[in-house]
Amino acid sequence: MDPYITITAHYITDTWELKSRVLRTTIMPERHTAVNIAQRLKETIEEWDLVVFCTIHDNASSMNLAMELCEQFPHHLGCAGHTIQLAIKAGLHLPEIAKTIDAARRVVSHFHHSSVAVCALKKRQEQLGVKVHKLQNDCATRWNSTFTMLERLYEQRLPVQAVLADETVTKVGIRRSLAMRECQWELVAQLIPVLRPLAKATTIMCGENHVGLSFNYPVLLNMANNTLSANESDLAAIRSFKNTVRKELITRFKLLSRLLAESIPITACMLDPRFKHLKFLPDNLREEAQARLTQ
Repeated sequence: MDPYITITAHYITDTWELKSRVLRTTIMPERHTAVNIAQRLKETIEEWDLVVFCTIHDNASSMNLAMELCEQFPHHLGCAGHTIQLAIKAGLHLPEIAKTIDAARRVVSHFHHSSVAVCALKKRQEQLGVKVHKLQNDCATRWNSTFTMLERLYEQRLPVQAVLADETVTKVGIRRSLAMRECQWELVAQLIPVLRPLAKATTIMCGENHVGLSFNYPVLLNMANNTLSANESDLAAIRSFKNTVRKELITRFKLLSRLLAESIPITACMLDPRFKHLKFLPDNLREEAQARLTQ
């Protein structure tokens, strides 16, 4: 597989339309060091004679350093979607959560590799009055695909279990290896409503057809203070998941930092009519941010 670098420009036209254009997609055979990446970026900026306000990039250390090496870039930010991905994956890798996801993945994989099981599943869906939906595989690099996989599997729980229990369709050895315990189904049931708003937030902040920067901190602080708050009814594994992801978000996005008031996303919030009053911030940070914008 050939290594490529792609550089995209996002801008606003004279008539206030948000646009994006791919400036360069080219093979990058040299080592992907910060110096080499910075050189590629500089060449592109000079070729197009652009004035750049801010760059968005993934969170690789080489990419962060490359931004520092480019004098043409006064500001740079890590991709919010990628940062959320890293935070949530830390929770999904917790032992009990990971075992349950692996069990679910094996079940889904079985139905993707057995035409007999697929046909039997469709019959059971019709008999039980369940929506005729296919099971969804997940992708390791996209955490929200894991959410989609779990949500669809739980929706199809009854027909899936019926097919696996049918000895004319599923061999005994396979049935035993694929059987998910009741506690695992309960864990999936509690994990889905926690993952759903996180998946929605990821989609909002990664959209290319709308300005997403002003959404960042209102959404992130809402997740940290509400979505990821532990409840008495939570299973121990769900409580651990919430605490882990919450700590990751706070650390990676510096949600408790005094420097938050000086950040570009907070400035974007104040320029967005929906968030301009900064009600999601403590009084001291709100006043500091407003004073800085006035200056």
